Amino acid sequence: MDLTTTLIVIAFGIPTLLILVYVLGGRKWLKTKPWAVEFFATIEPIEITLWRKSETILWARFQQLCGILLTLLTEMGTLDLTPLFPLLPEKYKWLPSMLPLVISVAGRVSEMQRLDTTKPVQLVELPDVLPPHVAEVVREAEVTKQNAVAVVETIAAVKKAEGASP
Repeated sequence: MDLTTTLIVIAFGIPTLLILVYVLGGRKWLKTKPWAVEFFATIEPIEITLWRKSETILWARFQQLCGILLTLLTEMGTLDLTPLFPLLPEKYKWLPSMLPLVISVAGRVSEMQRLDTTKPVQLVELPDVLPPHVAEVVREAEVTKQNAVAVVETIAAVKKAEGASP
């Protein structure tokens, strides 16, 4: 492996490892530490803006970024995927060139899934056929969630309008 490839692997590997640890429990662990309070107070606006404070969205968007960067590096000739070719059977030689696209698409699909499934996992994992009293509670929870989202959207719209007016 030449120096450029080694540097690219390190440049992708270190952030990937850090974000993976953060997503898989590092954030939750850090939130319990008193010395991290100031850190989270500082980065909260960044979290809200870039990944809506969702570890799943952070990981999905990081995958998309990696796919885009790999595509750019491959197109510029900085990253050479041909060393992967001997490892593959002849009919799969096209696969390494698709790797950046696959990573980007996987990230996008993950983000779309997260945005689509915003219910708590306890509600998602319920069976389709519920006893009547449980079904009623789930319906009430859904109505409450929709009302809460509507209130938050209204408040956000009012704040945005106040900020936009002179």
